[in-house]
Amino acid sequence: MFSANDTTTSKTVKISSPFRLDAMQRMVLADGKLLNIAIPAGRQQGDYLYSATVTILRENAAVYTTAPAWASVEIR
Repeated sequence: MFSANDTTTSKTVKISSPFRLDAMQRMVLADGKLLNIAIPAGRQQGDYLYSATVTILRENAAVYTTAPAWASVEIR
């Protein structure tokens, strides 16, 4: 599973939504596995902000959220 050639990397996931999201709508996944659930990070200009940090094994691994299509998602 983990070899000497693998390196881990950390990604920050930010979700912005005009409506409150429940935990099922804030899940962060990679390789089909739940890594974290974004936590509330306050409000900005009326939007609810959520944030999560995840560590993945491969830098090019796809990171997904269960956020609704109308929510804004940023992954860095």
